[in-house]
Amino acid sequence: MKPVLHHHTLVSGLVLVCLIVLPAGRLTGQDASGLAVYEEQLRLRLDEQLPEVREVGYDAGGWFSFALFNYDDGSASKHRMLRQYQLRAWARVNIRGVHQFYVRGLLDWEDWNSGDNPDTPHDDEFFQRIERAWYQFDLGQMLRQQTGKAPPFGLKLKVGRAYARIGTALVLSMPLDLIQLDVSAGDWDVKGFLGTTIRHRSNIDRSFAVSEDQERCLWGIEVAYNGLDRHRPFAYFMSNYDRTTPDPRSATQRYDYTSHYIGLGSVGTILSPNLRYSAEIVGEYGKTFSDGAVDRQDRICAMAIDVMLEYLFKTKTSPRLSFEYLFGSGDNDRSVSAVSTVGGNQAGTTDHAFNAFGFRDTGIAFSPDIANLHTYILGASFFPLEDHDLFRRLEVGTKAFFYHKATNGAISDTTGTNSSRWVGWEWDVYCDWRITSDLTWTIRYGAFQPRSAFSDRSCRQFLYTAVSYSF
Repeated sequence: MKPVLHHHTLVSGLVLVCLIVLPAGRLTGQDASGLAVYEEQLRLRLDEQLPEVREVGYDAGGWFSFALFNYDDGSASKHRMLRQYQLRAWARVNIRGVHQFYVRGLLDWEDWNSGDNPDTPHDDEFFQRIERAWYQFDLGQMLRQQTGKAPPFGLKLKVGRAYARIGTALVLSMPLDLIQLDVSAGDWDVKGFLGTTIRHRSNIDRSFAVSEDQERCLWGIEVAYNGLDRHRPFAYFMSNYDRTTPDPRSATQRYDYTSHYIGLGSVGTILSPNLRYSAEIVGEYGKTFSDGAVDRQDRICAMAIDVMLEYLFKTKTSPRLSFEYLFGSGDNDRSVSAVSTVGGNQAGTTDHAFNAFGFRDTGIAFSPDIANLHTYILGASFFPLEDHDLFRRLEVGTKAFFYHKATNGAISDTTGTNSSRWVGWEWDVYCDWRITSDLTWTIRYGAFQPRSAFSDRSCRQFLYTAVSYSF
Protein backbone atom coordinates (compact mmCIF):
# COMPACT_ATOMS: atom_id res chain seq x y z
CA MET A 1 0.00 0.00 0.00
CA LYS A 2 1.44 3.35 -1.04
CA PRO A 3 1.28 6.15 1.53
CA VAL A 4 -1.44 8.79 1.55
CA LEU A 5 -0.31 12.01 3.20
CA HIS A 6 -1.98 15.36 3.73
CA HIS A 7 0.99 17.73 3.96
CA HIS A 8 0.00 19.38 0.68
CA THR A 9 1.94 22.59 1.10
CA LEU A 10 5.29 20.89 1.67
CA VAL A 11 4.88 18.32 -1.10
CA SER A 12 3.57 20.86 -3.60
CA GLY A 13 6.52 23.09 -2.87
CA LEU A 14 8.96 20.24 -3.46
CA VAL A 15 7.35 19.43 -6.81
CA LEU A 16 7.50 23.06 -7.89
CA VAL A 17 11.18 23.20 -6.93
CA CYS A 18 11.77 20.16 -9.14
CA LEU A 19 9.96 21.92 -11.98
CA ILE A 20 12.13 24.99 -11.70
CA VAL A 21 15.65 23.99 -10.76
CA LEU A 22 16.38 20.39 -11.71
CA PRO A 23 18.25 19.96 -15.01
CA ALA A 24 16.90 17.98 -17.91
CA GLY A 25 20.00 15.93 -18.54
CA ARG A 26 20.86 14.29 -21.85
CA LEU A 27 18.34 12.16 -23.68
CA THR A 28 19.87 9.20 -25.42
CA GLY A 29 18.80 7.29 -28.48
CA GLN A 30 20.45 6.29 -31.73
CA ASP A 31 19.39 7.48 -35.13
CA ALA A 32 17.81 4.92 -37.47
CA SER A 33 17.51 2.20 -34.82
CA GLY A 34 14.88 0.22 -32.99
CA LEU A 35 15.77 1.89 -29.69
CA ALA A 36 13.10 4.50 -30.38
CA VAL A 37 10.49 1.75 -30.84
CA TYR A 38 11.42 0.20 -27.49
CA GLU A 39 11.41 3.58 -25.73
CA GLU A 40 7.92 4.33 -27.07
CA GLN A 41 6.64 0.93 -25.96
CA LEU A 42 8.09 1.50 -22.48
CA ARG A 43 6.65 5.03 -22.33
CA LEU A 44 3.15 3.73 -23.07
CA ARG A 45 3.48 1.10 -20.34
CA LEU A 46 4.66 3.67 -17.79
CA ASP A 47 1.90 6.13 -18.66
CA GLU A 48 -0.72 3.40 -18.32
CA GLN A 49 0.48 2.76 -14.76
CA LEU A 50 -0.10 6.28 -13.47
CA PRO A 51 -1.57 6.09 -9.96
CA GLU A 52 -5.29 6.35 -9.40
CA VAL A 53 -6.39 9.87 -8.56
CA ARG A 54 -7.34 10.16 -4.90
CA GLU A 55 -9.60 12.93 -3.66
CA VAL A 56 -6.85 14.27 -1.42
CA GLY A 57 -3.50 12.63 -1.06
CA TYR A 58 0.03 11.90 -2.04
CA ASP A 59 1.28 8.86 -3.93
CA ALA A 60 4.81 7.81 -4.77
CA GLY A 61 6.51 4.87 -6.38
CA GLY A 62 8.89 3.87 -9.11
CA TRP A 63 10.04 1.42 -11.76
CA PHE A 64 13.22 -0.48 -12.40
CA SER A 65 13.89 -1.83 -15.88
CA PHE A 66 16.70 -3.78 -17.48
CA ALA A 67 16.95 -4.02 -21.26
CA LEU A 68 19.40 -5.80 -23.55
CA PHE A 69 19.91 -4.64 -27.16
CA ASN A 70 21.83 -6.62 -29.77
CA TYR A 71 21.72 -5.18 -33.28
CA ASP A 72 23.41 -4.55 -36.62
CA ASP A 73 24.12 -0.89 -37.37
CA GLY A 74 23.62 -0.60 -41.11
CA SER A 75 25.20 2.85 -41.42
CA ALA A 76 28.46 1.65 -39.83
CA SER A 77 28.29 -2.03 -40.88
CA LYS A 78 28.92 -2.91 -37.22
CA HIS A 79 27.38 -5.24 -34.69
CA ARG A 80 26.52 -3.46 -31.40
CA MET A 81 25.56 -4.61 -27.90
CA LEU A 82 23.99 -2.49 -25.15
CA ARG A 83 22.77 -3.24 -21.63
CA GLN A 84 20.53 -0.51 -20.23
CA TYR A 85 19.61 -0.12 -16.55
CA GLN A 86 16.95 2.45 -15.70
CA LEU A 87 15.53 3.50 -12.33
CA ARG A 88 12.54 5.82 -12.27
CA ALA A 89 10.87 7.42 -9.25
CA TRP A 90 7.64 9.41 -9.28
CA ALA A 91 5.50 11.41 -6.90
CA ARG A 92 2.01 12.77 -7.36
CA VAL A 93 -0.16 15.13 -5.31
CA ASN A 94 -3.87 15.51 -5.89
CA ILE A 95 -6.10 18.06 -4.15
CA ARG A 96 -9.74 17.19 -4.77
CA GLY A 97 -9.09 16.73 -8.48
CA VAL A 98 -8.66 20.49 -8.92
CA HIS A 99 -4.89 20.75 -8.40
CA GLN A 100 -2.55 17.97 -9.48
CA PHE A 101 1.25 17.82 -9.36
CA TYR A 102 3.33 15.08 -10.92
CA VAL A 103 7.10 14.60 -11.14
CA ARG A 104 9.14 11.67 -12.45
CA GLY A 105 12.92 11.36 -12.47
CA LEU A 106 15.22 8.91 -14.22
CA LEU A 107 18.65 7.42 -13.51
CA ASP A 108 19.98 5.69 -16.63
CA TRP A 109 23.16 3.63 -16.99
CA GLU A 110 24.08 2.47 -20.49
CA ASP A 111 26.66 -0.33 -20.54
CA TRP A 112 28.05 -0.82 -24.06
CA ASN A 113 30.43 -3.48 -25.24
CA SER A 114 33.89 -2.04 -25.87
CA GLY A 115 33.86 0.23 -28.93
CA ASP A 116 30.14 -0.19 -29.57
CA ASN A 117 28.83 3.19 -28.38
CA PRO A 118 28.14 5.17 -31.60
CA ASP A 119 27.84 8.56 -29.85
CA THR A 120 31.00 8.79 -27.77
CA PRO A 121 34.43 7.17 -27.47
CA HIS A 122 33.52 6.19 -23.90
CA ASP A 123 31.86 2.79 -23.74
CA ASP A 124 29.56 3.41 -20.75
CA GLU A 125 27.40 6.44 -19.98
CA PHE A 126 25.35 7.57 -17.00
CA PHE A 127 22.47 10.03 -17.27
CA GLN A 128 20.06 11.64 -14.83
CA ARG A 129 17.10 13.77 -15.82
CA ILE A 130 13.59 14.85 -15.01
CA GLU A 131 11.28 13.10 -17.49
CA ARG A 132 8.01 14.65 -16.34
CA ALA A 133 7.24 17.53 -13.99
CA TRP A 134 3.91 19.30 -14.35
CA TYR A 135 1.07 21.04 -12.55
CA GLN A 136 -2.55 20.82 -13.75
CA PHE A 137 -5.51 23.00 -12.74
CA ASP A 138 -9.04 21.74 -13.53
CA LEU A 139 -11.55 24.59 -13.57
CA GLY A 140 -14.49 22.35 -14.46
CA GLN A 141 -13.88 20.14 -11.43
CA MET A 142 -13.66 23.17 -9.16
CA LEU A 143 -17.00 24.56 -10.44
CA ARG A 144 -18.63 21.14 -10.06
CA GLN A 145 -17.57 20.97 -6.42
CA GLN A 146 -18.66 24.53 -5.69
CA THR A 147 -22.09 24.34 -7.34
CA GLY A 148 -22.89 20.62 -7.19
CA LYS A 149 -23.71 20.70 -10.90
CA ALA A 150 -21.78 19.80 -14.00
CA PRO A 151 -20.57 23.04 -15.66
CA PRO A 152 -21.44 23.70 -19.34
CA PHE A 153 -17.77 23.48 -20.24
CA GLY A 154 -14.51 21.99 -19.01
CA LEU A 155 -11.12 23.65 -18.84
CA LYS A 156 -7.76 22.18 -17.83
CA LEU A 157 -4.48 24.08 -17.69
CA LYS A 158 -1.22 22.12 -17.60
CA VAL A 159 2.21 23.71 -17.09
CA GLY A 160 5.59 21.98 -16.98
CA ARG A 161 7.39 19.08 -18.68
CA ALA A 162 4.79 16.77 -20.16
CA TYR A 163 4.22 14.53 -23.14
CA ALA A 164 2.75 16.37 -26.13
CA ARG A 165 0.76 14.79 -28.92
CA ILE A 166 -1.40 16.11 -31.73
CA GLY A 167 -3.69 14.17 -34.09
CA THR A 168 -2.73 10.49 -34.15
CA ALA A 169 0.90 11.37 -33.29
CA LEU A 170 1.99 11.48 -36.94
CA VAL A 171 3.24 15.08 -36.59
CA LEU A 172 3.96 15.40 -32.86
CA SER A 173 4.70 12.80 -30.18
CA MET A 174 7.42 13.89 -27.75
CA PRO A 175 7.97 15.51 -24.32
CA LEU A 176 8.05 19.32 -24.23
CA ASP A 177 8.38 22.05 -21.64
CA LEU A 178 4.96 23.51 -22.29
CA ILE A 179 1.79 25.30 -21.39
CA GLN A 180 -1.28 23.35 -22.52
CA LEU A 181 -4.96 24.30 -22.40
CA ASP A 182 -7.73 21.72 -22.90
CA VAL A 183 -11.28 23.02 -23.33
CA SER A 184 -14.43 20.91 -23.78
CA ALA A 185 -17.88 22.29 -24.56
CA GLY A 186 -20.75 20.10 -25.70
CA ASP A 187 -19.47 17.74 -28.37
CA TRP A 188 -16.31 19.73 -29.03
CA ASP A 189 -12.78 19.37 -27.63
CA VAL A 190 -10.16 22.04 -28.22
CA LYS A 191 -6.49 21.68 -27.27
CA GLY A 192 -3.85 24.38 -27.56
CA PHE A 193 -0.21 24.33 -26.49
CA LEU A 194 2.96 26.39 -26.58
CA GLY A 195 6.23 24.67 -25.76
CA THR A 196 9.94 24.27 -26.31
CA THR A 197 11.93 21.14 -27.05
CA ILE A 198 14.09 19.66 -24.31
CA ARG A 199 17.78 20.39 -24.70
CA HIS A 200 20.06 17.61 -25.89
CA ARG A 201 17.23 15.64 -27.46
CA SER A 202 18.08 14.17 -30.87
CA ASN A 203 17.19 16.56 -33.68
CA ILE A 204 14.92 15.80 -36.62
CA ASP A 205 17.80 17.28 -38.69
CA ARG A 206 20.43 14.52 -38.67
CA SER A 207 23.27 16.76 -39.88
CA PHE A 208 26.33 16.25 -37.68
CA ALA A 209 26.49 19.84 -36.39
CA VAL A 210 22.92 19.75 -35.00
CA SER A 211 22.00 16.06 -34.71
CA GLU A 212 22.44 15.74 -30.93
CA ASP A 213 20.78 19.00 -29.93
CA GLN A 214 17.75 21.03 -30.90
CA GLU A 215 16.19 24.24 -29.64
CA ARG A 216 12.76 24.69 -31.14
CA CYS A 217 9.59 26.50 -30.19
CA LEU A 218 6.40 24.65 -31.09
CA TRP A 219 2.79 25.72 -30.79
CA GLY A 220 -0.41 24.25 -32.07
CA ILE A 221 -4.17 23.93 -31.79
CA GLU A 222 -6.38 20.88 -32.35
CA VAL A 223 -10.18 20.71 -32.63
CA ALA A 224 -12.06 17.39 -32.33
CA TYR A 225 -15.77 16.58 -32.63
CA ASN A 226 -17.35 13.91 -30.39
CA GLY A 227 -20.96 14.11 -31.63
CA LEU A 228 -20.82 11.06 -33.93
CA ASP A 229 -21.47 7.54 -32.68
CA ARG A 230 -18.51 5.78 -34.28
CA HIS A 231 -16.22 8.53 -35.47
CA ARG A 232 -14.12 11.27 -33.89
CA PRO A 233 -12.93 13.64 -36.62
CA PHE A 234 -10.22 16.19 -35.86
CA ALA A 235 -8.27 19.01 -37.46
CA TYR A 236 -5.13 20.79 -36.29
CA PHE A 237 -2.46 23.34 -37.06
CA MET A 238 1.09 23.26 -35.66
CA SER A 239 4.15 25.48 -36.12
CA ASN A 240 7.82 24.74 -35.43
CA TYR A 241 10.34 27.59 -35.15
CA ASP A 242 13.97 26.45 -35.26
CA ARG A 243 16.42 28.18 -32.88
CA THR A 244 19.10 25.48 -32.85
CA THR A 245 22.73 26.65 -32.70
CA PRO A 246 25.07 24.42 -34.73
CA ASP A 247 28.28 23.09 -33.18
CA PRO A 248 30.67 23.49 -34.85
CA ARG A 249 29.59 26.55 -36.77
CA SER A 250 30.38 26.65 -40.48
CA ALA A 251 30.97 29.49 -42.94
CA THR A 252 29.61 27.33 -45.77
CA GLN A 253 26.40 25.98 -44.21
CA ARG A 254 23.52 27.43 -42.20
CA TYR A 255 20.84 25.39 -40.44
CA ASP A 256 17.21 26.41 -39.95
CA TYR A 257 14.26 24.10 -40.54
CA THR A 258 11.13 26.09 -39.68
CA SER A 259 7.95 24.23 -40.64
CA HIS A 260 4.16 24.43 -40.31
CA TYR A 261 1.60 21.61 -40.48
CA ILE A 262 -2.10 21.44 -41.31
CA GLY A 263 -3.75 18.09 -40.59
CA LEU A 264 -7.14 16.40 -40.92
CA GLY A 265 -8.16 12.98 -39.71
CA SER A 266 -10.53 10.73 -37.83
CA VAL A 267 -10.50 7.72 -35.52
CA GLY A 268 -13.29 5.29 -34.71
CA THR A 269 -14.94 2.14 -36.03
CA ILE A 270 -16.42 1.27 -39.42
CA LEU A 271 -18.78 -1.49 -40.62
CA SER A 272 -18.45 -3.29 -37.28
CA PRO A 273 -17.64 -2.26 -33.70
CA ASN A 274 -14.73 -4.71 -33.95
CA LEU A 275 -13.13 -2.93 -36.91
CA ARG A 276 -11.17 0.08 -35.70
CA TYR A 277 -9.62 2.65 -37.97
CA SER A 278 -7.52 5.79 -37.92
CA ALA A 279 -6.81 8.06 -40.86
CA GLU A 280 -4.78 11.25 -41.13
CA ILE A 281 -3.50 13.47 -43.90
CA VAL A 282 -1.16 16.38 -43.26
CA GLY A 283 0.39 19.09 -45.40
CA GLU A 284 3.70 20.75 -44.51
CA TYR A 285 5.09 24.09 -45.60
CA GLY A 286 7.82 26.44 -44.38
CA LYS A 287 11.41 27.53 -45.03
CA THR A 288 14.76 25.72 -44.83
CA PHE A 289 18.41 26.22 -45.64
CA SER A 290 19.37 23.72 -48.34
CA ASP A 291 22.66 21.87 -48.74
CA GLY A 292 25.48 24.43 -48.98
CA ALA A 293 23.21 27.48 -48.46
CA VAL A 294 24.23 30.37 -46.19
CA ASP A 295 22.19 33.38 -47.31
CA ARG A 296 18.96 32.11 -48.85
CA GLN A 297 16.24 29.76 -47.66
CA ASP A 298 14.12 27.52 -49.88
CA ARG A 299 10.45 26.60 -49.57
CA ILE A 300 9.17 23.42 -47.95
CA CYS A 301 6.16 21.78 -49.59
CA ALA A 302 5.52 18.23 -48.36
CA MET A 303 2.78 15.90 -47.14
CA ALA A 304 2.14 12.63 -45.32
CA ILE A 305 -0.70 10.11 -45.11
CA ASP A 306 -1.42 7.39 -42.57
CA VAL A 307 -4.31 4.88 -42.74
CA MET A 308 -4.71 2.05 -40.23
CA LEU A 309 -7.30 -0.75 -39.91
CA GLU A 310 -7.42 -3.17 -36.98
CA TYR A 311 -9.91 -6.00 -36.47
CA LEU A 312 -10.43 -7.42 -32.98
CA PHE A 313 -11.95 -10.91 -32.94
CA LYS A 314 -14.38 -11.50 -30.07
CA THR A 315 -13.33 -15.07 -29.56
CA LYS A 316 -10.98 -17.19 -27.51
CA THR A 317 -7.32 -15.94 -27.38
CA SER A 318 -8.49 -12.47 -28.58
CA PRO A 319 -6.74 -12.52 -31.98
CA ARG A 320 -6.12 -9.23 -33.73
CA LEU A 321 -5.25 -8.40 -37.34
CA SER A 322 -4.04 -5.02 -38.60
CA PHE A 323 -3.03 -3.22 -41.76
CA GLU A 324 -1.36 0.18 -42.01
CA TYR A 325 -0.27 2.32 -44.94
CA LEU A 326 2.22 5.14 -44.37
CA PHE A 327 3.33 7.69 -46.93
CA GLY A 328 5.79 10.53 -46.53
CA SER A 329 6.60 12.64 -49.56
CA GLY A 330 10.19 12.74 -50.79
CA ASP A 331 12.50 15.00 -52.71
CA ASN A 332 14.04 13.79 -55.95
CA ASP A 333 17.19 15.92 -55.68
CA ARG A 334 18.18 14.92 -52.14
CA SER A 335 21.37 12.99 -52.78
CA VAL A 336 22.28 11.45 -49.40
CA SER A 337 19.57 11.93 -46.77
CA ALA A 338 15.87 12.75 -46.57
CA VAL A 339 16.26 14.08 -43.01
CA SER A 340 19.46 16.17 -43.08
CA THR A 341 20.42 19.62 -44.28
CA VAL A 342 23.88 18.39 -45.32
CA GLY A 343 23.43 16.04 -48.27
CA GLY A 344 19.78 17.11 -48.41
CA ASN A 345 17.75 19.45 -50.57
CA GLN A 346 19.51 20.99 -53.56
CA ALA A 347 19.88 24.76 -53.15
CA GLY A 348 17.45 26.83 -55.19
CA THR A 349 14.74 24.14 -55.29
CA THR A 350 11.63 23.41 -53.23
CA ASP A 351 12.14 20.75 -50.54
CA HIS A 352 9.42 18.09 -50.84
CA ALA A 353 10.71 15.75 -48.10
CA PHE A 354 8.29 15.39 -45.17
CA ASN A 355 9.87 15.85 -41.74
CA ALA A 356 8.03 16.19 -38.43
CA PHE A 357 8.17 15.27 -34.73
CA GLY A 358 5.82 12.29 -34.59
CA PHE A 359 6.26 8.57 -34.03
CA ARG A 360 5.37 5.49 -36.03
CA ASP A 361 6.58 1.92 -35.59
CA THR A 362 8.39 1.30 -38.89
CA GLY A 363 10.27 -1.81 -37.74
CA ILE A 364 13.08 -2.18 -35.23
CA ALA A 365 15.83 -3.44 -37.55
CA PHE A 366 15.42 -0.81 -40.31
CA SER A 367 13.39 1.82 -38.43
CA PRO A 368 13.37 4.51 -41.16
CA ASP A 369 11.74 7.92 -40.99
CA ILE A 370 8.68 8.01 -43.21
CA ALA A 371 10.10 10.64 -45.61
CA ASN A 372 10.21 9.47 -49.26
CA LEU A 373 8.66 6.11 -48.44
CA HIS A 374 5.53 4.11 -49.09
CA THR A 375 5.38 1.72 -46.12
CA TYR A 376 2.91 -1.18 -45.92
CA ILE A 377 2.52 -2.91 -42.54
CA LEU A 378 0.70 -6.17 -41.78
CA GLY A 379 0.27 -7.29 -38.17
CA ALA A 380 -1.26 -10.10 -36.13
CA SER A 381 -1.30 -10.96 -32.43
CA PHE A 382 -3.15 -13.14 -29.89
CA PHE A 383 -3.08 -14.39 -26.29
CA PRO A 384 -2.33 -18.12 -26.73
CA LEU A 385 -2.50 -19.16 -23.06
CA GLU A 386 -5.27 -16.99 -21.66
CA ASP A 387 -6.87 -19.97 -19.88
CA HIS A 388 -3.81 -20.27 -17.60
CA ASP A 389 -3.69 -17.71 -14.82
CA LEU A 390 0.08 -17.20 -14.96
CA PHE A 391 0.14 -16.70 -18.75
CA ARG A 392 -3.25 -15.03 -19.12
CA ARG A 393 -1.68 -11.70 -20.17
CA LEU A 394 1.01 -13.11 -22.45
CA GLU A 395 0.62 -11.72 -25.97
CA VAL A 396 2.47 -13.05 -29.03
CA GLY A 397 2.52 -11.15 -32.29
CA THR A 398 4.24 -10.42 -35.57
CA LYS A 399 4.57 -7.56 -38.04
CA ALA A 400 5.72 -7.47 -41.67
CA PHE A 401 6.94 -4.22 -43.27
CA PHE A 402 7.40 -3.47 -46.97
CA TYR A 403 9.23 -0.30 -48.05
CA HIS A 404 9.18 1.42 -51.44
CA LYS A 405 10.63 4.84 -52.35
CA ALA A 406 8.21 7.58 -53.34
CA THR A 407 10.88 9.20 -55.56
CA ASN A 408 14.37 8.28 -56.69
CA GLY A 409 15.84 10.62 -54.06
CA ALA A 410 17.37 9.72 -50.73
CA ILE A 411 15.62 8.18 -47.70
CA SER A 412 16.61 8.60 -44.04
CA ASP A 413 19.08 5.70 -44.24
CA THR A 414 22.17 7.22 -45.85
CA THR A 415 23.29 3.85 -47.26
CA GLY A 416 20.17 3.43 -49.42
CA THR A 417 21.23 5.85 -52.17
CA ASN A 418 20.81 3.67 -55.28
CA SER A 419 18.27 5.02 -57.77
CA SER A 420 16.10 1.91 -57.48
CA ARG A 421 12.88 2.43 -55.53
CA TRP A 422 12.61 -1.09 -54.08
CA VAL A 423 13.98 -0.58 -50.56
CA GLY A 424 13.28 -3.94 -48.94
CA TRP A 425 11.17 -5.68 -46.32
CA GLU A 426 11.31 -6.55 -42.63
CA TRP A 427 9.77 -9.21 -40.43
CA ASP A 428 9.37 -8.66 -36.67
CA VAL A 429 8.13 -11.06 -33.99
CA TYR A 430 7.42 -10.14 -30.38
CA CYS A 431 6.13 -11.35 -27.04
CA ASP A 432 4.78 -9.14 -24.24
CA TRP A 433 4.02 -10.74 -20.88
CA ARG A 434 2.42 -8.95 -17.93
CA ILE A 435 3.50 -11.53 -15.36
CA THR A 436 1.94 -9.65 -12.43
CA SER A 437 0.52 -6.18 -12.04
CA ASP A 438 4.04 -5.02 -11.12
CA LEU A 439 6.26 -7.19 -13.33
CA THR A 440 6.42 -7.24 -17.14
CA TRP A 441 8.70 -8.88 -19.68
CA THR A 442 9.01 -8.20 -23.39
CA ILE A 443 11.11 -9.49 -26.27
CA ARG A 444 11.18 -8.44 -29.91
CA TYR A 445 13.28 -9.58 -32.85
CA GLY A 446 13.41 -8.00 -36.29
CA ALA A 447 15.27 -8.80 -39.51
CA PHE A 448 15.49 -6.33 -42.39
CA GLN A 449 16.41 -7.52 -45.86
CA PRO A 450 17.69 -4.62 -48.01
CA ARG A 451 16.93 -4.79 -51.70
CA SER A 452 18.05 -2.92 -54.83
CA ALA A 453 18.06 0.57 -53.23
CA PHE A 454 21.14 -0.60 -51.28
CA SER A 455 24.57 -1.61 -52.48
CA ASP A 456 25.13 -3.68 -49.33
CA ARG A 457 22.25 -6.14 -49.13
CA SER A 458 23.35 -7.96 -46.00
CA CYS A 459 20.48 -8.79 -43.67
CA ARG A 460 20.26 -6.51 -40.61
CA GLN A 461 19.02 -7.89 -37.32
CA PHE A 462 17.82 -6.26 -34.11
CA LEU A 463 16.94 -7.98 -30.84
CA TYR A 464 15.86 -6.49 -27.55
CA THR A 465 14.50 -7.98 -24.38
CA ALA A 466 13.54 -6.16 -21.20
CA VAL A 467 12.13 -6.70 -17.72
CA SER A 468 10.32 -3.92 -15.80
CA TYR A 469 9.30 -3.96 -12.14
CA SER A 470 7.12 -1.27 -10.57
CA PHE A 471 7.03 -0.54 -6.85
